[in-house]
Amino acid sequence: MMTTQLSDDMRGIEQRFKKEIEPYRTDLWHYCHRLTRSQWDAEDLVQDTLFKSLAMLAKMHRPVKMKSYLFKIATNLWIDRYRREPYVVQILEEELQPDHTSTIDHELIDHLEFLIQHLTPHQYVSLMLAEAFRFKASEIAGMISTTEGAVYTNLTRARSVLRKAKGGQIKSTPVLDPVPNVTLDTLLKGFRNKDPELIASVLSENVTVNIVHAGIEMDRDETKGNSLKDWKEVVDKQHQIVAEYRMLWGKPVVVEMEKKPDGDLYLNNLHLIETVGTEITHWAFYCFSWDLMKHAAEELQVKLNATCFYHIF
Repeated sequence: MMTTQLSDDMRGIEQRFKKEIEPYRTDLWHYCHRLTRSQWDAEDLVQDTLFKSLAMLAKMHRPVKMKSYLFKIATNLWIDRYRREPYVVQILEEELQPDHTSTIDHELIDHLEFLIQHLTPHQYVSLMLAEAFRFKASEIAGMISTTEGAVYTNLTRARSVLRKAKGGQIKSTPVLDPVPNVTLDTLLKGFRNKDPELIASVLSENVTVNIVHAGIEMDRDETKGNSLKDWKEVVDKQHQIVAEYRMLWGKPVVVEMEKKPDGDLYLNNLHLIETVGTEITHWAFYCFSWDLMKHAAEELQVKLNATCFYHIF
């Protein structure tokens, strides 16, 4: 009983927190995308940032500027990952001259891969925060625990490297159509037939289901009684369901769409699954990941059906 009450209290706090951070959510996702250079990794970093930022608020004893607070946590999480798996910074052969221009945010997007190869993590995030997200040097210094002078030094070096950047924009992974296995065939048939029982038939008894940004379910019975039940109510009101197994940004993913009478496809959801034998042991879906879903719809060249989830995460 006590655990149930505590869970209810925490859900209320989480909803208040999510409303508070909503104005900064899209900027945070784009920042994480530029740090990680991967849509999937960006979504993971956003989720980790929100978990940690909510947990740390209980230990804060003074007001915070929410946008700076979120960006600081995302930055530190990314730098911590770099320390565990460092990349090699390549030194340019010629001496670089300082460039103090600040109208270069459009060039950043074209040269992210080049920059990550030639800048230290602190130089890279300083450039992102200053040029793409317009933070002041004093704010950046607080985010990465350094001085304003060090930030200016980082920016001078980073802007100089950007001037030497070569090559074009990094393109997304082409969409492919791998051949599904028996488990995936059953799962896809379940989606297409709007059949939650068929979907549940390939779930492990102890499956972990991550409804990204919304909740976690810890076994098959809980999933049948919650997310699959909710899914059934939604798709019963829709037209034809089209489910395909695709490669999206380097990962195999189940793409769930609605085909409407106008003949167009509308993206409902993205599903990532892990299997052991013939059973699905881990399942994550992303209908509440608004920014990721927008990018996915553009990549797949379909329309976005999940607009109703924009304010729910």
